[in-house]
Amino acid sequence: MKTLPFLLMMAAACTAADFETGAVIRSDGGEFNQNTIPQVARLGNGQLLAVWGVRAKDAKPEKVYGAFSADDARTWSAPKLLFSDPQKTYGDPNILVDGQRVFVFATLVNTPNRIDKAWTMMIRSEDSGATWSKVSELVIPRQYTPGKQHNGIVLRDGTYMLGISWDKWPEMGMAARTEGEMNLVSGVLLSKDGRKWTLHGAIHTYVEKLTPGGTNGLCEPSIVELADGEVLMILRSGDSFHYESRSRDGGLTWSAPVRSPLPGHNTPAALWRLQQNPKEIVAVWNNSPLTRYPLSTALSSDGGKTWSNPRIIARTEGLQVSYPGLTQASDGTIVAVWQQALPGGGRDIRWARYTREWILGK
Repeated sequence: MKTLPFLLMMAAACTAADFETGAVIRSDGGEFNQNTIPQVARLGNGQLLAVWGVRAKDAKPEKVYGAFSADDARTWSAPKLLFSDPQKTYGDPNILVDGQRVFVFATLVNTPNRIDKAWTMMIRSEDSGATWSKVSELVIPRQYTPGKQHNGIVLRDGTYMLGISWDKWPEMGMAARTEGEMNLVSGVLLSKDGRKWTLHGAIHTYVEKLTPGGTNGLCEPSIVELADGEVLMILRSGDSFHYESRSRDGGLTWSAPVRSPLPGHNTPAALWRLQQNPKEIVAVWNNSPLTRYPLSTALSSDGGKTWSNPRIIARTEGLQVSYPGLTQASDGTIVAVWQQALPGGGRDIRWARYTREWILGK
């Protein structure tokens, strides 16, 4: 008969194996002082690629770096510069993977950012990131286009889909003075080949903002294709909840946005469909009606209508743990990344590895 101490020891060992944390990169107080808004994806060769923005201590224009992991997120290569400009600022990178083909997208704005014009730039690899194309522009028929923090996806028919947002004021020849004055609309970009993209959807609603710095409208869409082909989009709002919209025609049209079951204020979520359980999706988000902490995860088996009890993957008091990204490693483990603010003003990019069973408390 097993003793109680033995059973407790075994339970602790299982918990440790089911949940691990570490850092992609830590703030160095210098060139990599603030590491911001990351994303992560598994490439066709099984490696993981993480991308993120970097703000140096000396306030140089922000750049975008990437790093690879060959051991399912436990260790990472030295950062590799992917996007830079001597005058303008890069940020908000994301990834789209199709076999050995990889796209990395990033937003380019003026320095200082006047919230009137943004460009979407991209690089492309045909060999899982061993070599990259030159930087080119993905032309979007809108003026100020942030909100690409979530990875693009490949639909079941092979179509590429990338979430996007734009501010309404520059479309009328005006510019918001602060983020809190922005009025944001969301949609998706669709492409068959990654070269020609078309814009679809105009998802927007007015909500009562909870804070002056909260944005108006809906932005920073996260997308996942469900097992039945429906696409679920979760959006950041200035309300105390995320909002959601759905498409049943591959992103051409979208339902009117409604409140999501996921609480959240002025912060995005990450979504992922489990490969071994295709009817289940995972979310990572700030499970709070007002703050960007804690960072939690939950599982849904009914297309995001209901969610399991949230489990905390990162907790701070007064410092944000936000902008998550999600993928699965080659061993099936769920991998999340996020930006973690530090007391001295720096930011790390942190990671967590965990299992479906850990989410469900099994």
